[in-house]
Amino acid sequence: MKIGKKLTVLVVLGIAFSMLLGANFSYAQEKMSMEEYQAQLTQWQQREAKAKADLEKCQADIEQIKSQIASTEEEIKTTWNEIYSMLGVTEADVNAFREKLNALERKVDGLAALSPEELFKQRKEVDAAEEELNQLKSSKIALLSEMQDRIARIEGKIAQLRAKMPKAVYDEYTVVRGDYLWKISGKPDIYGDPYQWMRIYTYNRDQIKDPDLIYPDQILKIQREVGPGEYLVAKGDFLYKIAANPEVYNDPTKWTKIYEANKDVIGDDPNLVFPYSVLIIPKE
Repeated sequence: MKIGKKLTVLVVLGIAFSMLLGANFSYAQEKMSMEEYQAQLTQWQQREAKAKADLEKCQADIEQIKSQIASTEEEIKTTWNEIYSMLGVTEADVNAFREKLNALERKVDGLAALSPEELFKQRKEVDAAEEELNQLKSSKIALLSEMQDRIARIEGKIAQLRAKMPKAVYDEYTVVRGDYLWKISGKPDIYGDPYQWMRIYTYNRDQIKDPDLIYPDQILKIQREVGPGEYLVAKGDFLYKIAANPEVYNDPTKWTKIYEANKDVIGDDPNLVFPYSVLIIPKE
């Protein structure tokens, strides 16, 4: 029993001694950490001071750059004013010209979204856009490099419209046994009017030599829209009147050009043209 008590006392003393050593060691560690903290704090303060100095330098550099930019912008403005003066225009004129080009390009982009058939129907809009661009090109402002680039881009888009647009819009009809032009023209899905047989005949002059003679399985073109270089004769028309039409030649004396190009369907009498005939209008 005495031995056991002694052992218990020794264990308790050992534990107490260990706790005392541990406390001293922790205190030493805590003291070292504080010293390190002070050293780090000093480093951070030095870095902060350097950063503030660098920031002040950057701010000074920024102010200098701002001053240089302002000076450069003033030089650019002066140069542009000299250019405007040489062209005899103002900055407002140039801005207005730029907006006209922007509006025209939006219009051309809108036409580009149409199908080829719809574009064909709107071909006068394409012509009008090209005419407007040509008018803008005649301005002195068009000499500016920026405007030349914009004009060239719009010209390219109009050329793409021309390439996309079909030369004509027509359907096809396959001749069956017992057909003749009068009968075909009267069909509801053709023209619904037998008197328009001349339209079929003259539009297919390349393959119909005799209007009374067509063949089964022959494929005929059924014109739906009058294309460029074509004219659909209306009742009361005659060559002199057609040539005077502003959309043709706007000159009645040029009726002979129409006659020479259409002798095969008009015949020997230039005074006699039939309604619904499709005439070729030669370019001037």
